[in-house]
Amino acid sequence: MPRRLTTLVLALGVSFAGVASAQTSGPGTTPPIGNMYTPIFGGTAGIAIPIGRLADDHAAGYTLGGLVEYGVTGQPYALRGELIYQRFNLKSGHVGRDVNLTSVGATIVYKMQDTPTNTFLTGGIAIYNATDAGTRPGANVGTGIEIPLTGFSATGEARLHVMFADGRPIITLPLTVGIRF
Repeated sequence: MPRRLTTLVLALGVSFAGVASAQTSGPGTTPPIGNMYTPIFGGTAGIAIPIGRLADDHAAGYTLGGLVEYGVTGQPYALRGELIYQRFNLKSGHVGRDVNLTSVGATIVYKMQDTPTNTFLTGGIAIYNATDAGTRPGANVGTGIEIPLTGFSATGEARLHVMFADGRPIITLPLTVGIRF
């Protein structure tokens, strides 16, 4: 009799364990991408919109960028190093040259929530070099979204870049899509 009772209790315990594990709700958590020792690499491309004095003589152009990002697993902050190139063609009928704007900088990324689709805020500093304006410091601020896919993530960002030039600053608004792996 005790052997039957032990077998019955064991069988019921195993069957209830399966039912209890099936009671969890919601999507499973996705593991964070990268850690302090594994960098995340990526690239971006998109349209660059000139603002202020740059918009007076130049049309919207394009932007290309590369990045490496370091984040600590489980933390909402990450540090990103970036190299960005922006090109603006001179508007027809205007005197001057096309403008190339290159920047190298460091950006802090703050992830707003830890869900499969992350929104984030960015802010950083950079050294900018622009045609006919030389090399000057600057800053950027923006927001974006990251969508994890199989083996990589897709991103979309809108950022405001300000190059502190003599007189009026050079301001651009790149709207980019990118990948991170």
